[in-house]
Amino acid sequence: MAEPQLPRHADPSLDQAGLRAAQLLERILDELVDERARARFLPYRAWTTQLRDAHGAALRKGVVAVRAALGPGDGLADVASGEAVIELREALDEILRILNRREALRGRVGSRDGA
Repeated sequence: MAEPQLPRHADPSLDQAGLRAAQLLERILDELVDERARARFLPYRAWTTQLRDAHGAALRKGVVAVRAALGPGDGLADVASGEAVIELREALDEILRILNRREALRGRVGSRDGA
């Protein structure tokens, strides 16, 4: 049986990191001036809700999707402010670090319980 996950708000650092990433993504999307870029990245507005509200696997999925959109070639990094993209990348990485820590701790507690 899967171990229940803590609600997102139970970890203020995760909640803050998610909120920060959502705000940065919104800012980047709002600052896009090229209509083609605005249209191309319009679907990413939905990820702001994921970053703001989701937890566990759903949050990780959103972070990975947005992080992938920052890549070179035809990503957000090519059309948005470099500084904003760096801030967003750092915020997304912080979420992943927190999620990885939580997962590792849950694994340690689970292995101790089974021993």
